[in-house]
Amino acid sequence: MKQKNYVQIRRNHKCLWIEHADSISCLAVSNGLVYSGSWDKTLKIWRVSDLKCLESIKAHDDAINGLVTENGRVYSASADGKIKIWNSIQGTNTSHFLKRVLTGHKDVSLNSVIVCENGRFVYGGGSDGYIMGWEENQGSGDWNLVCEVKAHNMSVLCLCFMGDYICSGSADKSIGIWRREKSGGICNVGFMNGHEGPVKCLQASLFSVGGGFLLYSGGLDRSLRVWWVPIEEEHTAVKNKKKLIDS
Repeated sequence: MKQKNYVQIRRNHKCLWIEHADSISCLAVSNGLVYSGSWDKTLKIWRVSDLKCLESIKAHDDAINGLVTENGRVYSASADGKIKIWNSIQGTNTSHFLKRVLTGHKDVSLNSVIVCENGRFVYGGGSDGYIMGWEENQGSGDWNLVCEVKAHNMSVLCLCFMGDYICSGSADKSIGIWRREKSGGICNVGFMNGHEGPVKCLQASLFSVGGGFLLYSGGLDRSLRVWWVPIEEEHTAVKNKKKLIDS
C-alpha cells in the first residue's frame, strides 16, 4: 500500500484514509450514499452498492456529533460549535464543497442538527442548553439567526421534528416539546419527565388513532419510552403512553 494512502492518528498509529481514526458518531443516508461523521473530525462518503469510500473531508476542528441530508445538501454539527453545510459539485453527488458555516455560541458544542421545510430552517442543540435556529434567505442565500432559546438546564443532546413541532432531549433528563412558528422561532408547549438519566436519542412518527404523533426516546438509563403527543390548536398536552423497555 502506498504511503500516501495512510493518515496519522493518535498514538502514532496509521490507518487508511478510507478508515475513521476514532468513533463514528453519526450517519445519514441519501441517494445511494452513506455519510459518516466521526470524532476524528472527518466526514466520509460511501457508496451503498459496494460500500466503497468515495470521499473523505476534514470537515471540522473538533468531533462531529450530528449529520442530516436534505435536497442534495449535507449538514454537519460539531463540538467546535459550528454547523457546516456541504453541497455536492454540480453533475456529481460524490464530490462536496463547503457552502456555508453557521456559528453557535462561543466555546459551546453543537450536539445535534435537524433541517425543516426542505432546508429553509436549520436547528442545532447546544451543550449550554440552547436551541438555535437559522433561516436561509431564498434570494441571497444568506442565513439569518431566527431562534435562540434556553431550552434546558443542561446540554441538548438530541433533536427531532414532526410537522410544526420540534422535540428536544437533554442531559437534564427531560424532553421538551416546541411549536415552530412561521418566522422560525419556537414556543414551548410542554416538558416530559420520566427518564432517570440523560435523554440521548429521539424519533417521531405519526399516530393514526386520535391524531398527534408518537415520540420515542432512548436514555442513558437504558430505557426506551414511547409518548403520545396530541396536537391541539392552542397547546400540546403530553402524556407518557407506555414504557416499552427498561432493562
